[in-house]
Amino acid sequence: MKHIRGLLSTTQALRRTFTTDATQFSLLRRPIFHPHPVHALNPPVVRNLPQLRFLRIPRRQPTAQDESQQFKDEQIGVPHIQLVNEEGHLDPPTRLRDVLNSINRAEEFVLQVSPPLSDRPPVCKIMNKAAIREYERNKAKAAKALKSQLKQIELNWCISNNDLSHRMKQLASFLEKGRKVEVLLTLKKRKRAPTMEEAQNTYNRVMEVADEANAGLVKPMEGVLGKQVLIILKRKDLM
Repeated sequence: MKHIRGLLSTTQALRRTFTTDATQFSLLRRPIFHPHPVHALNPPVVRNLPQLRFLRIPRRQPTAQDESQQFKDEQIGVPHIQLVNEEGHLDPPTRLRDVLNSINRAEEFVLQVSPPLSDRPPVCKIMNKAAIREYERNKAKAAKALKSQLKQIELNWCISNNDLSHRMKQLASFLEKGRKVEVLLTLKKRKRAPTMEEAQNTYNRVMEVADEANAGLVKPMEGVLGKQVLIILKRKDLM
């Protein structure tokens, strides 16, 4: 009996050992933390947005600066153009490359005279370089002749301050534009004779305006203060 009791004790001890190890092993394999399941995040719903297919980008309208620019030859930058013929009418659209190949590039060029529109290419003209140079020379001559025209201003020695201010603005404008101005200071019929102080003040006012416009006497003053005086003024840089 003692032998059996010893065997039972040994058997029980072994069973307890293996049972305890298995229990501990299962505890070690059991996860300590139980993470919550991760749910897929739904994208935020954006409401009341306009449909992109209905959005329109406004087309850029040509500005005054664009219309004032005149491109020529390859600067026109489009494949097709419309030429103005000798009768002043528009020819059908044609390729810019063909037009450039058909002209004498040493004497002629293609000038854009109107920008392209949504329903037509740019309007162009074939220009002659010699004719353009002649036009520019004539234009410069006309401007020079305009500046050389003599403007006349007549003043009464006893002119009122308001009238004198108005005439002095005219004088300043003529001089700034490069005009030669003849100023006649004189007596008016049935008007009183000025005092020497009034005559001197009127003359000084004219010369002050001339000095502000950087103008001077073209030739010495003619006449006598208080009676009749003629002076011719012009900008000094144009004399």
